[in-house]
This record gives sequence, C-alpha cells and structure tokens, in this order.
Amino acid sequence: MGNPFDPMNIILLVFAVVAFIRLRATLGKRTGNEDPLDNKNIFQPKKNRDIKNLEKTENSIPHSKEEILDYLTLNDKNFTQESFLEGSKNAYKMIVQNYASGDLNSIKDFIGKEVYDGFSEAISSRDVLKQKLFNEVVEFNLVDIIDAKLDKNTVQIKVNFETKIISYGEDSTGQIIEGNKDSPQVIKDIWVFQKPLKSKNPAWELISTNPDD
Repeated sequence: MGNPFDPMNIILLVFAVVAFIRLRATLGKRTGNEDPLDNKNIFQPKKNRDIKNLEKTENSIPHSKEEILDYLTLNDKNFTQESFLEGSKNAYKMIVQNYASGDLNSIKDFIGKEVYDGFSEAISSRDVLKQKLFNEVVEFNLVDIIDAKLDKNTVQIKVNFETKIISYGEDSTGQIIEGNKDSPQVIKDIWVFQKPLKSKNPAWELISTNPDD
C-alpha cells in the first residue's frame, strides 16, 4: 500500500474472510467489483530539465514536494520526474504480479522488510489453503507523485496509482472464489518509495503500501 526498479487473501469460508480483508488493507482500495484476494525495479531516467539551483544546506533544506523534486533533478543524474514515474509503473507491475505468483525472490531487493514480511505472510496463508491468485495489470489510468520527504540521509516519494487489473483467486479445485477472470477492475493504491540520498545506485525500495489507510 503508498519511487525501485528505476520504479498483499486468505482462509476458506470463515478463514478466507479474515485473510481477504487483511490483503485488501495491504494492497489497495478498489472501485467497482472488489477483490479481497488482490492485492524495485530500477528507475533509470532520461535527462534533466532546466531548474533553479537548490543548495541543500542546514539553513536551506528543501521542504515542499516541488522543491524536493527540483533538488533531486538537479543533484541526482539518475533522476527526473518522468523517468521516476515510468520506473514506478514498471515496479508496480512486477511487484503485483510476483506477489500473485508467490515469487518474492525476484523482488526482495526492491521491497522493504515490512512489506516483504506482509507479502510473505499472505502468500504462506494462500499456500496452506492451496489457493492461487492471478493479477494482470491491463493499464494505468493515473500515476502521479503526491508527496516527497527529504532528510539528511534519505528521500521518500509517495506515488498514487490508479490501475485497471484483472485479478481473481482460485481455490484448490480451480474454482474462482474472488474477482473476475474476464473483466478488469479499477484498483487505487498509494505506495511509498525510498532510497539513501547520497546513493549512486538508482534503485528505489518500496517501504509502504497505502500508508494513509
């Protein structure tokens, strides 16, 4: 829930309700038909636009979203807003799809410990019930940066995603128990990405999903 990359259900009948609600809190708000089962990649940028010189001194630390993004654009050769957003879309697809398939190895370097533990717990619960989850991102309706925070050591960027996703869950017999195999649903997520401010590595890490829930 809520940057890599360069960019969360769960217990039959009675048990499933608990798990599904937990997963919804982990991976996003839905509009239309809800799917409780539903739910870094490297942000490799292009090149900077002209902006004013922002010096990060003790007396002049960028505070607003715009100032922080301008500061990053000026001081980080791997960062532009356009390339970050493109990378965040790639990260979103990869993380959502790997979470559904149960493969966290491919994304463990791009997600923080808290996010990893939440995904891992949900996947383990699914496995016990022999359930399967399928996620396919059809398109992005909206991806934008809604906030940014900067301190002496790290920078965080909060991204709003609105996507169309085909998402459904199957039980151990292959019967669909949640979602719709043929019709995409609209999913809204807020994710927070972070990286060390002075890192030369352009990779961002997903540290939170839907932090405002």
